[in-house]
Formats: sequence, C-alpha cells, structure tokens
Amino acid sequence: MTLIVSWIGVDQKKNGNQIASLYIASDSRFSWGKNGKYDYGVKVFGCINSPEIFGFSGDVLLPSNIINQLITQIDYGIFFNDTDTKEIKSQRIYKFISEAINLYPKFALNQNFNIIYGTRISHEFKLFKYLYDYKSEEFTYEEIELPLISTKVYSGGSGAEEFNKNFENLERESHNEYRTSRGVYQCLIKTLNNMKDIYSGGTPQIVGLYRIKNSILFGSVINEKLYLYGREYLQKVNVENIEWRNENFERTNPKTGKILDGAQKQPN
Repeated sequence: MTLIVSWIGVDQKKNGNQIASLYIASDSRFSWGKNGKYDYGVKVFGCINSPEIFGFSGDVLLPSNIINQLITQIDYGIFFNDTDTKEIKSQRIYKFISEAINLYPKFALNQNFNIIYGTRISHEFKLFKYLYDYKSEEFTYEEIELPLISTKVYSGGSGAEEFNKNFENLERESHNEYRTSRGVYQCLIKTLNNMKDIYSGGTPQIVGLYRIKNSILFGSVINEKLYLYGREYLQKVNVENIEWRNENFERTNPKTGKILDGAQKQPN
C-alpha cells in the first residue's frame, strides 16, 4: 500500500520566501498481504524532457501503467504544449486517468489508489493529488496548496499514519530540523527503519524538481551503500550523472559513500 511523501524546500529571500524545490519520495515495497513482498518496486517517476514528477500509493498495476504512459507522451512532447497553464495540465491528466479507469476491467478495480503530480510552470511549483475510491467508484482531484515554508505538503498510503506521528516532533520550534527540507526526509528514513505497517518497507526512492531543468532522480546512500528504487546499485556506471543523498539528506559522493567535499553537514 506504500508510504508516499511530498515536501518543499523554501529559500528565504530579501523580497520574500520562494519555493526552491519540490520532492516526492516513497518506500519501495510491493506486497501481497502476508503472502509475500518485493522491496524493489518503482513508485516515483520523473520526466527527462519536462519538469514533471509523479508518485502513487495503493493499487499498483493501474496507476503505475498510467504514469508510465503519461511520462512517455510528455517526454516526446505530444501531451502538453509549452503554453499550458496549471489548470490545463492538471485537467488533461485528470481526463487521461479517468479514461484509463473506464477502460480497465471493473473486477480488477478492487483497491483505492492515489496519484500525486508535481510540476513547475516558469518558476512556480504546483502539486496535485488524484484519488480513486473503488467502493464508491469516485475519481476526484485537487490542487495541494504549497506554503512558503519548508515542510511536508502531502503524505499518503498505509504507512502515512506512522510517518505523520513521527513528523509531529518536527513541528516543534525547538527541533533542530524544524521547517527544513532535510528534516522531512530524515523523518521518512526514521519511519521506514521502524515501520510496523507490513505493506510499507525497503529503502527510500526520490524524485524532485529545482527551479531550473527537468526532473531529478536521486540515489539513496544508506550505510554508505548506493540504492536506486530500493535495490542496491552495484553497476556504478557514470554514478555522477545523478544526485546522491545520505540518510540526513546530505549531498554524498557515490564513489566513497561519504558526504561530498564542500557539502554542508546536517544535524540528525
């Protein structure tokens, strides 16, 4: 069922706070109740040629298929126009998902699912959530308002309750990581390390957006080992092509597993 989290990083500027980054992260577990688990499932996605990121929780087959179709069409430039507004983008995705739901066999629609979609239009970040309720057969979507503080903006899935409980500690002004982007990620790590929900687990996976360029895939460094989508990354080919972050969300050298020279060390 997943634990999925989204958060923003905000810079303090003389002319006002500005959102500088948007992230979607999740666990890596696919599960079949008590019958088995697979801790290497892909749950977050990003476009290479466009500033769009996605994640999902709940049912696996339909939302993962939908997102892969969306990313392919977006990357080939046949889904969005450069002039599309947030309303056009979000509604077009809503219509695409709605059509997929209508085409899907009804007997197989036996689980809820949530899809979250982040985008950047010019320098403005936007986030939307799409919710399908299989019992009522209702499919809805709405924009998630993004405050001008670094904080969690969404949590979902069966592991969200445990995450939210841990996150309450970060909401105290006395906490070292109060209103920091890295604090949200550290909370995700802590939750996964102590997870009671059998449907959530494995190592984290992360995609994000900055003010420039398109989606960013982050590798996870856990105990100085490299992980991508929950699986230990052993190939180590051109490892500098993506960013790597350790348990504290510090920029990490993938060749050594140590914090990068010049990177700011964060408290934990």
